[in-house]
Amino acid sequence: MKKSLSALLAAVLLCSSLAACSTNTENAAGEQKNPQTNTTPTADLTEEAEETARFLDSMPEEMDFEGRALNFLLVEGSNGNITELSIWAEEDTGEVVDSAVFNRNLTVTERLNIAIDQPEVSTDWSGSCNTIRNAVKAGAADYDLFGAYQYYGIVIGSEGVLLNLNNKDNFPYNDFDREYWGTSYMKNMSYDGQKYYWSTGDIALRYTGGMYVTYVNSTLFTNYYPDTNLYAIVDEGEWTIDKVGEFASAAYVDLNANGNKDNKDQFGFVLQSNDITDGFAAGSMVEFSSRDEAGHPYITLDNERTYAFWDKYYAIMFNNEGTMLNPETDDSIAIMTNFGAGQYMMTTNKLYQSPIYLRDMEDDFMILPVPKLNVEQPHYNTRIHDSCTIFGVPVTVGGTDCISAALEALASQSFKEVTPAYYEIALKVKFTRDSDSGRMIELCHENVYIDFACQWSNKLGDINHFFRGRADAKDEAIASTIQKNQKIWTKTMDKLASAFEGLDD
Repeated sequence: MKKSLSALLAAVLLCSSLAACSTNTENAAGEQKNPQTNTTPTADLTEEAEETARFLDSMPEEMDFEGRALNFLLVEGSNGNITELSIWAEEDTGEVVDSAVFNRNLTVTERLNIAIDQPEVSTDWSGSCNTIRNAVKAGAADYDLFGAYQYYGIVIGSEGVLLNLNNKDNFPYNDFDREYWGTSYMKNMSYDGQKYYWSTGDIALRYTGGMYVTYVNSTLFTNYYPDTNLYAIVDEGEWTIDKVGEFASAAYVDLNANGNKDNKDQFGFVLQSNDITDGFAAGSMVEFSSRDEAGHPYITLDNERTYAFWDKYYAIMFNNEGTMLNPETDDSIAIMTNFGAGQYMMTTNKLYQSPIYLRDMEDDFMILPVPKLNVEQPHYNTRIHDSCTIFGVPVTVGGTDCISAALEALASQSFKEVTPAYYEIALKVKFTRDSDSGRMIELCHENVYIDFACQWSNKLGDINHFFRGRADAKDEAIASTIQKNQKIWTKTMDKLASAFEGLDD
């Protein structure tokens, strides 16, 4: 079934491209000049789209839950209301994602005979957990589903206030091995790989949009490397940290002519110690934790791959003429703004930054995966930003059959309608849509991985942010710091394990 996303996305891109070509002659000229854009024959796309089932899930086409209304508590992250939009669109505004969400909800509510009430939205990332704790303590069923900000909300999954979503007695309709769920993400979020207190995937725009990707200014890149096809490099498995450094090194220009490297200059690659560092570690498949024979996690950051990653990442941060570690700690806003203005050739960030900062970008841009550690790495890898929306069900809620069906239907219909619509706005540039970048996004979507310790970092001495601190400190030799922290991380992991072992379904 994975090919269905490819067909849906390709159809969206093709229709958008045809519409743009019919109204803008500049587009046609631009496509002729761009040897990196490939298109798939229209007939093939049409045949694949026609093969797509009405519903991707395995539930009956019609179900009757007698108008049951579902109440959501959602926690919104920064950079817009994409958490709320995952669940709710009050009307079809004509905006592509609003329309997709509105129509998805219409399909799901009619199919199941349920109602989705306008969700309550909180911006208190950690305080919202107390809302759920207090409701459970009082025996209240105020919320059917809690859509948490992963980094802060995940902690209550070890406190006995959420139901195990993988219990078929309570959640009979959910098949978490399907393509519309973040299967590996959820499995790795689980302590034992079996009990899922949280779910996520295409139902959450912060899952879809939270993927780390690499942005490349096509115009700048072509100026320096006119004969290089970046998509071919990715396809050949050679898009690595070293390759990024190689390309970046030639693109520095002292724009303000002050003799110093600063954020007013042009750079080949710009990064940041916070979010981007997390994304790069994931791209190199750094393992913060592994699992023993029983499937239980333990800390493993002290390993050769960690040090190989840090050597390369440190070099690109501090020892490359064409790169800059931006001192701003503002969730990459300054970096994306300057990239959108054509000042930087490459950067790495979340996919959801594209429709916010690049919609009016005059230069064309490409979207690629986060680079691999080396060519030997088996595949590209990405992770989801820790603001990912994860959904849990409080233990005080009754009628979980309805919630189970609603989750499954919302997830499967999101994969079919909302994800392609979101990709469409993520890929929007002034005159063209780059179908190869769409293929790259799908490559990222298929290779999302994050291990248990990263996800549960808030309970594990903030291990996920270890590299951020080392970047800020310009610490080239990190082995001793890792070894000092090993005891703390192991102790907190043991404590967390004890909490999980005390839970039932």
